Amino acid sequence: MESEKTKATKEVKGAKGKKKWLWIVIILLAIAVGVVVSFGFTSGKAQAIISDLSKEEIVETTVPLDEFLINLDSGTSVKRNFLKIELSLHSSKEGADEKLTANMAQIRDSVIAVLRKKTEDTVFKEEDNKLLIKQELIETINTKMDEDLVDAIFITNIVTQ
Repeated sequence: MESEKTKATKEVKGAKGKKKWLWIVIILLAIAVGVVVSFGFTSGKAQAIISDLSKEEIVETTVPLDEFLINLDSGTSVKRNFLKIELSLHSSKEGADEKLTANMAQIRDSVIAVLRKKTEDTVFKEEDNKLLIKQELIETINTKMDEDLVDAIFITNIVTQ
């Protein structure tokens, strides 16, 4: 039979062996985690994930306006032309929907003030395949609102006669 001393020595060696393997496993796991993290940073995937988390959610809104029926400036011509147009205002500012809806009368007044000074030719004037009237309306509305709320204007229907 084994003596008490040899049993105790085997138990101590067994415990030391288990601790040794535990440390080896911990070190291997730490190395594996380090490799995965460093690969993520060098491949750019980690930066993409971090930047996606830090981005603010962009709120976009589109507010349709009621139809406009406006007499165009006839200039020297005796013939009277009119314009029928429907617009939608686009904004990516937070709370723009409420502000635009609350100030609809001022916005419509601004649009009418711009459009009634136009002739049939100037309504459809383009530069770089973009209607110039859109930018003019955006600037006029933003000036009236004392804030850059409107980013774009969409013309959903337009007729002249």
